[in-house]
Amino acid sequence: IGHKGRVCVAFSKTGDTILTGSYDSTVRLWDQAANMIHEFKGHKGRVKSVAFSPHNGNRILIGSWDKTARLWNLNGKMIREFKGHKNRINDVAFSPKEDNMILTGSEDNSARLWYFNENTGQEFTGHTDAVNAVAYSSKADLIMTCSADSTTRLWGTDGIMKQEFKWPSETVNAAVFSKNGDTILTGSEDNTARLWNLQGKMIKEIKVLKPKKNKKGNRLYTKED
Repeated sequence: IGHKGRVCVAFSKTGDTILTGSYDSTVRLWDQAANMIHEFKGHKGRVKSVAFSPHNGNRILIGSWDKTARLWNLNGKMIREFKGHKNRINDVAFSPKEDNMILTGSEDNSARLWYFNENTGQEFTGHTDAVNAVAYSSKADLIMTCSADSTTRLWGTDGIMKQEFKWPSETVNAAVFSKNGDTILTGSEDNTARLWNLQGKMIKEIKVLKPKKNKKGNRLYTKED
């Protein structure tokens, strides 16, 4: 599709447009026929995460390894730049309830909640390694952070940790809330996914077969990949 590095993606709410962000530091907006509508430039580091605003889809959010997140309209005008993290931003998310609030997770071991009209936001600290992923509950009253320190944490929007989900020894790369917000699903580099309740009790573990590797230790990709 034209990018010169790894790509992250997002669908618009209506599903008629697609957003791609790349390690080449650019983001592109496409229609479903793969026609590029617009290209967003300006970041000085790899783009690791992109998102559409969940309400009307007329704004996009970009998280970059240049330590910033940027909010844009669909015509390519930057609305706001969020500065404050001391290291790469790995993930970004819009609030599902308020269209003026976002969440960022960074390799500075923290996550931050930002309001568009404020220069600073609530900071979530305590992880001892990079925050790889962030997520809101459907009611936007809880926030989840996943870290390379082998833990997932559940927070109130006031920055107070409510629960910690501990992994044996591996980086946690992703997590999502269930639609009703009663359970969470986490994924780790130990080739497992785990389902938890909000009290920190594991409900189920899902084991995934380890990918085959060649003699040099490189993963062998299959058609299913």
